[in-house]
Amino acid sequence: MTHKILIVDDEENVLFIIKQAFVGHCEVLTAANGEAGLEIIKKEKPSMVFLDISMPGLSGIRVLELIKDTGQAPIVWMLTGNEDLETAALTLKSGASGYLTKPFEIERMRAVVLNTLNDLEKTKNESKAEDKPWHVEKKPK
Repeated sequence: MTHKILIVDDEENVLFIIKQAFVGHCEVLTAANGEAGLEIIKKEKPSMVFLDISMPGLSGIRVLELIKDTGQAPIVWMLTGNEDLETAALTLKSGASGYLTKPFEIERMRAVVLNTLNDLEKTKNESKAEDKPWHVEKKPK
């Protein structure tokens, strides 16, 4: 199964660079604002979402809060242009798994995504194994 990741950022160059970094690894969806990002989440059900904190319209933090209302449960990482620890703490309290500061190292982002997707696969495989009966009932003779 090919995982989908969604990048929501108002900077076209950020969307382009990230998309290029994941060619061949997973399907990358992009949105230039929070509203479009929420629509994509509802339709495409990505496994992972990267949200820019500061965007016109809906902020990344507000989008993070609204993701819960979609009924989806993607893993969310925040992208920020500043290293404000208070904002970072707020995003983590709101349900983000982590955050990366811009400019970010693409190799760091790639490692975050691939490790997260590998963990998702392990969890999925473990839950499938739990669904299997591990005992055999003997029929009476």
